Parts: sequence; structure tokens; C-alpha cells
Amino acid sequence: MIVITDTNIIFSALISPNRKVAEVLNAKSNIQLFVPDFLFEEIDNHLDKIIKHSNKNKREILLEIANFKNRVSIINRIDIPKKDVKKAISIVNDIDIDDFLFVALHFYKKHKLWTSDKALIKGLLKKGYDICITTEALQKKLYK
Repeated sequence: MIVITDTNIIFSALISPNRKVAEVLNAKSNIQLFVPDFLFEEIDNHLDKIIKHSNKNKREILLEIANFKNRVSIINRIDIPKKDVKKAISIVNDIDIDDFLFVALHFYKKHKLWTSDKALIKGLLKKGYDICITTEALQKKLYK
């Protein structure tokens, strides 16, 4: 299974490495992760906050981020078709515009969006877009 991973999933795993999100993210499983390149800019922009809320130092966090980069397929934002970007912007404009690249990547690659952003999930569902997957649903798909 392939999923598009939202930044909040990575934040959660970095801050709380013993929780379900980190378990799914770090599992050796049949789940492949796609992320837009923008995700790493978001992580860099919030690195101090991640370190502050984590029990790890900056070096440990940067090592985890580097390991994560090696396990995901990074999609450059310029490779996402403009029609998918425009569609995503029109859909999330009144939900959370910061999520448009993740939604655009969904339209481009046709894979579910793994997010814990309840407002995004609810807003998309309200507009008829059942495109998100929860951590619990992914956890069930891990190899036993």
C-alpha cells in the first residue's frame, strides 16, 4: 500500500516516538510513503518547536529526519500537474490552504492521504472527498 504522508504525521513521530504513529511510520511493512518536497521545508521551519516538545536533542532529531528521507519517495512540487494543484487549492481553500500540496499529490498519484488533521479530514469528507486514511487503519495493514 502507498500513502501520502502529511507533515503532522512526521511531527508526531519525532515528538512521541513510542506512539502508534511512530510505530506505523517506522515499521518494516508493506506501506510505502510518498511526500511532497515541501514537507521537509515545514519540518525545517518548525525544528525548534519539535526539539522543544521532544525528549531528544537536535542531533538526534536531524538523524531521524535523515533516516525518514531515506525511506520515502519525495515528489517535487513542480512535478505535480497544475490541474491537480488548482483543484486542491479550490477544495482546501476554506479548510486549510497549507494542505493543498498533500491533496494535490493525492489527485496526482491517486493514493490516500495519511493525516491526523481532523479539520482537514472532516472538511474533505463534507465536500465529498474520502481521501484520507487514519493511523489505526494503517496499523491494521502492517505485516504481522
